[in-house]
Amino acid sequence: MPVATPQQYEAMIDAAQKGNYAYPAVNITSITTINAALKAFADAKSDGIIQVSTGGGQFASGLNVSDAAFGAIVLAEATHILAEKHDVLVAL
Repeated sequence: MPVATPQQYEAMIDAAQKGNYAYPAVNITSITTINAALKAFADAKSDGIIQVSTGGGQFASGLNVSDAAFGAIVLAEATHILAEKHDVLVAL
């Protein structure tokens, strides 16, 4: 599935509030952690939230670049591509 649109994310949050549950949220730092999060969501048959911290973005950008925003963009783009292959909705 694609990454959730703002409307889909709003529906996810509304459903969680009404159902009295929460979604798992995973902080990513690499393609490996994106794949691990997506596999965990798919295995649990649970939608989820993928998030990127400034440190995660900085790490993902590489040692020579060390740019948190750039790394976060790289991780977000990878998440969009990889999420298409999984049958769960992911908020980013």
